[in-house]
This record gives sequence, structure tokens and C-alpha cells, in this order.
Amino acid sequence: MNTQTVTIEVAPQVAQILLELQRRAETEGVSLDSLLLPLVAPNGGEEERIFEKAPEERAKDVVEWLKAHSVKGAVADDSRESIYTREDEAL
Repeated sequence: MNTQTVTIEVAPQVAQILLELQRRAETEGVSLDSLLLPLVAPNGGEEERIFEKAPEERAKDVVEWLKAHSVKGAVADDSRESIYTREDEAL
């Protein structure tokens, strides 16, 4: 991938946000581009999608998100029996 260095002037708060995003990208093992590009709307859909992730990468991201947001120790009883039991109890 070709990269380009650009210097821009931003408010100190924006610079801090960008530094935090860079740290987050490094922690997650991804590029800063992969965090920022989804925030920008494509130009009418005609823009090349060279930064789009492969299905395997997207699936991995979903699994990681689920692990990070799961409730520890909570078990949902979604068995057929529990569904019917709840219906009977409601009557």
C-alpha cells in the first residue's frame, strides 16, 4: 500500500483524538486508515474500494467485538422447553 505523509493544523483536542486513534489502531493490530476510512462516505459509490476488508477479517472483527461486549457469567436459556415454559407461566 502506498502511504503519504501530510501535515495539517488542527485544534489540540483533535490532535489528541488522532493520537488516541493511532494508539487504538496499534493495540488492535490494524492501520489508522482502517479506523478512519469507514467514517468517510464514498464519492457516490464510484470510488475504488481498495481498503475494504476481506470477509474473514470482518468475521474476525465481529467475533472480537462480541468477546469484548459479552456479559461474563450470564447464560441465556434459549431452549425450546424454556420458551414454552415461559408462555405457560404468562397465562
